Amino acid sequence: MSLISRIFSGSSNEPVDQGKTSVGPASAIQQEEISVEILKQLIPIRNLEDEELSAFATEIRPEKFPLQSTLFESGVDTDSVLYLLDGTVSMETECGKNYTIDSDSAKARFPLSSGRKHSATAKAESEVCVLRVSNRIMGSTETVGSDTSFTTAMSKLNVSSEVRESRLFEAFCQHFSQDSPKLPTLPDVAVKLREAIEKNGSLNDVVEIVQVDTTIAAKLIQVANCPLYVASKSVNNCRDAVLRLGLNATRNLVTSISIKHLMQCKQKEIRQRLKALWKQNANLSCLSFVLASETKAVNPEEALLAGLICDVGVIPFLQFVDNFPVDLYEPEEIDLIAPIICAPAGAFLLKKWDFPENLVAIPELAEKWYHDESDTLDLADIVILSKLHSYIGTPNMANLPAINSIPACSKLKDGTLSPEHSLSVLHNAKDRIKEAFSIFAS
Repeated sequence: MSLISRIFSGSSNEPVDQGKTSVGPASAIQQEEISVEILKQLIPIRNLEDEELSAFATEIRPEKFPLQSTLFESGVDTDSVLYLLDGTVSMETECGKNYTIDSDSAKARFPLSSGRKHSATAKAESEVCVLRVSNRIMGSTETVGSDTSFTTAMSKLNVSSEVRESRLFEAFCQHFSQDSPKLPTLPDVAVKLREAIEKNGSLNDVVEIVQVDTTIAAKLIQVANCPLYVASKSVNNCRDAVLRLGLNATRNLVTSISIKHLMQCKQKEIRQRLKALWKQNANLSCLSFVLASETKAVNPEEALLAGLICDVGVIPFLQFVDNFPVDLYEPEEIDLIAPIICAPAGAFLLKKWDFPENLVAIPELAEKWYHDESDTLDLADIVILSKLHSYIGTPNMANLPAINSIPACSKLKDGTLSPEHSLSVLHNAKDRIKEAFSIFAS
C-alpha cells in the first residue's frame, strides 16, 4: 500500500472539520477526480513521488462550494488543508486584515491555511472548487531525515536534467561526496570557546579565549552595545561584554561572527556573491533574534545563530567554484545550483562542525514552510517565520505562501500573542534591526 493509500485508509471514516466550519463536507458537491498534472502544481504536494501522486489522484475528489460559503474559521482546530482550484476566496485575519486569493494566482499553489489551527477565516467570493488534503500528507512532504549524508540527501532531491548535465554540479557533488572533502573550518576561537563552555569553563577562561582574536573581541563588544540589547550603559571591554551577554550567548555570538571569516575567495564575482549572502543572512538573523525575544519560546542568541547558518551550505560551494576552471561553466549555473545544494551541504557541514542537532536541521528546514513537528513554537518555526517575513516587499513574495497561512504562524496564537502582533513587532523594530544588521553585515 502506498503512503497516500495508508494515509487515506486510516482517515477515510473520520469527519474532516465537521461541526467546526459554517459549511461541512456534507454541503460540498464532490467533483470528478483530480489529475496528476494539477497535483504537480500544488506545493508541497508536488514533492511526492509520481506513484504516490497517482495513488493520491484516485483516492480523493475536489469539492465545490457556493458563493458566500465559509470554508473555515480563524482559531478553529483542523486536521486538513484546502487548496483553491477554481474561483476566488477572501481571507480575513483576527485583526481584520483582508486579502483575496484567486485560483489563477501563484498563491493558489499553496494551501489557504495550514497547521493545527486556522489563522484566518476563508469565505467564497464566487462559486469555488477546493481540494481537501490531510495534514498527515503535508507532513510527509516536509520531513527532514536524520541521515546527514550529502550523497543520501542529494539522491532524494528532484534535480532538473539541465542541472544534472552541468559539469560544475557533477564535479561539486563528486568532491563533496568524498570521505574527507576539503571543508571550511571554524576559527580556533570559536572551537576553543565551545570546548571551554562544554567543560564548564569560568568567565575568565571565556574572556581569555575571546581576547586572543582581537577582531572577534572587538565585534563582540559592538554586538553587546547594539540595539538588540537594551542597556542604559555601554560596555567598552571584552569582559563586560561577556558579563552582559552570558557565557552561552557569547559562545553563539562568537560562532556567528566567526562564520564571516570563512568567506574568503579570489574571484571578485564570487566575493560579491559571498558578501550578498552574508548580508541576507545577517538581516535574517536579526529578525530571528527579535521574534525569539518577543515570543520567549526560543533562546534569542540561538535564533540569531540559526538565521546566520540558513545558507551556510552555499559557502563551500562558492569556494569550490572559486577554484573551478572558469571555462567549464557559465555564471548562470551558479544561480541554478546554489539553491539545490544549499540544504544538504549545509547540514553536512554543520554536522562536521559538531553543531547540535536542532541547528544542523536549520538549512533543510529554513524554507520548509509546512514544517510542523510540535504544538509549540520551535527554533525552526522562528527561522521560517523570519525568512518568509524577510521576503515581504520583494518580487519573491508573489510566488510564496501568505505568511498567515503557514503552520508556524498559527502557533503564535497564545494568550495576547498573535500572528499580527508578532509580525508587527518585527515591523516596529525595523530601526533596531537595521542598526544591528549594520554591525553584523560590516
